[in-house]
Amino acid sequence: MSHTRQLLLCAACANELKYFGDGTFQHLKTGFVTPVDQNIDVLVTGVGFFQTIYHLTRTLQECDYEMVFAAGVAGDYDLERPVCQVFSIEKSTFVDCGFETQGGGFQSIVGSKFLDADLPPFQSGYIFNSIADIIGLPMATANTVCRTCTDPKHVAKMLRQFPADLETMESAAFGYVCARQHVNYAEIRCTSNHVVPKKQEKWQLEGALNTLGSTLDGILKEICN
Repeated sequence: MSHTRQLLLCAACANELKYFGDGTFQHLKTGFVTPVDQNIDVLVTGVGFFQTIYHLTRTLQECDYEMVFAAGVAGDYDLERPVCQVFSIEKSTFVDCGFETQGGGFQSIVGSKFLDADLPPFQSGYIFNSIADIIGLPMATANTVCRTCTDPKHVAKMLRQFPADLETMESAAFGYVCARQHVNYAEIRCTSNHVVPKKQEKWQLEGALNTLGSTLDGILKEICN
């Protein structure tokens, strides 16, 4: 280990940090660790689970952190819930990594003959975060997908097999790496859109990023003081 730091802050893309701190972090490059102060480093992992796994694993092998904290936006499966709300991710799983079965079914690789659903860090097919409640935010289950889809039939079918509150492209990868590296972690997500949009509905990305940034500022002040 090259050095010991208190906290590593992660985001999938730099724009998710647009309203965090002094606003300069939105220009960071993917894969590079940038110090914020003597306590915090920032890592932009890249969008998607494969970039997240690579860049986060490499960073945790090179540096020793007391905690890893991820922040980003998410899609909300609840069409009646207003967006721009922040949640703490309690559990997540990979929902489209697996095999099509006869009759149009789907078998996740987690829980198949190739990977036991209870092989750590999985529990019943999910990666649980035992400290998700320390943030003091509503807790949510996140489905991690390789592709986003707005087709109501596809989404309904997926939710029958994998019930969840939110959809992201990194949550399970983030939890998987931190659990395998034995690092305490937490993750917050602010909803920017509904996964199945209502008629003429648009993403509220700026509002979500603003809420995410102010929430993140407050949480990190408490954690690092």
